Amino acid sequence: MEFPAELKNVYRDGRLLPFIGAGISMSVIWKVNGAEKRGPSWKELVDQATRKLEFENPELLRSRGTDLQILEYFQTKKGGQMSQLTNWLLKKMCPPDSTLKNSKIHQQLANLKKCGIFYTTNFDDFMERAFELFNRKYVSVVTEEQMWIAQKNECEIIKFHGDFNNPQMLVLTESDYERRLSLETELDYRLRSDLLNRVVLFLGYSFRDPNVAYLFRLVTEQFKNQSGIEKPKAYIVVKNPSNFEKRLFDNRKISVIPADTSDLTAFIADLLQFLTS
Repeated sequence: MEFPAELKNVYRDGRLLPFIGAGISMSVIWKVNGAEKRGPSWKELVDQATRKLEFENPELLRSRGTDLQILEYFQTKKGGQMSQLTNWLLKKMCPPDSTLKNSKIHQQLANLKKCGIFYTTNFDDFMERAFELFNRKYVSVVTEEQMWIAQKNECEIIKFHGDFNNPQMLVLTESDYERRLSLETELDYRLRSDLLNRVVLFLGYSFRDPNVAYLFRLVTEQFKNQSGIEKPKAYIVVKNPSNFEKRLFDNRKISVIPADTSDLTAFIADLLQFLTS
C-alpha cells in the first residue's frame, strides 16, 4: 500500500493539519446488550428530526427541501430550540473507554506528536477521551476565550462546529451554515492563521458531506495569495473515488488519496501509522 511520500515530509516538518470528519467517529463500534452501536450518520440525524416532526417517511420531506432546510424547519417548529435533537444525539454517542482505546484510528491520531493542532467538525468528545486514554495532553477549543491557551506539550483540538458542552456554538441548520460561509467568525480567523504554510489532511469526509463545500472553499478560495502563488494544498482520503470525484477535487487543488479497499478504517489507520514510521 503506497501513500504520498510528500505527506510524510509535511508531517515531519510539523506542517500537517488534520481535519477530522464524521466518518472517523462512525468507525468506532461498540455493543450494548449484544446489539452493535456506532455514532449516527448525518442522514440518521436528519431522519430523527423528521420523526420528531411527526413525518413517517423522511424521504417525503426531503423531496421538499435539503437536509439543512429540514433542520432549519425543525428549529423553527421547536421554538428555536434544538435540544430534542442534540439530546438524542448525545445519548447515541457514548462508547465505553475500552472501545475508544481499541480504536486504531484514534490511537494513531493521538500518536501524531508532530501535529500540535487538530480540527474537527464532530460534536462528540471521542478525540478528547481517546487522547486522555493515550496520555496525549490537549486543550479543547470551542470559543474565542479558549484560543491560544495551550501550554507547552499540549495540543489543541479545535471543535470547528461546536460541541455538546457549548450548544450555542453547534452548526446544524441552514442558517448556521450560512453564518459560517461568511467566514468572519473567530474560528474562521483562527483557521486562516493555522492554514498559513500548512497542509490539510481531510479524514472521515465524503463528497456528499455538507461540510465539504465550505471547508474546501476555505482552503482553495479564501487564501489566495495576491502575488499569484499557488493555493494551499490539501489531501483527502476517499474510498474508491470515481473520475467525477477526482476531477472535482483536483479543481479545488485537493489531492485524493484513493482507498481502494473495503476496510476504510484500517486504511486510514495505516496511513496515520505511515506518517510516524
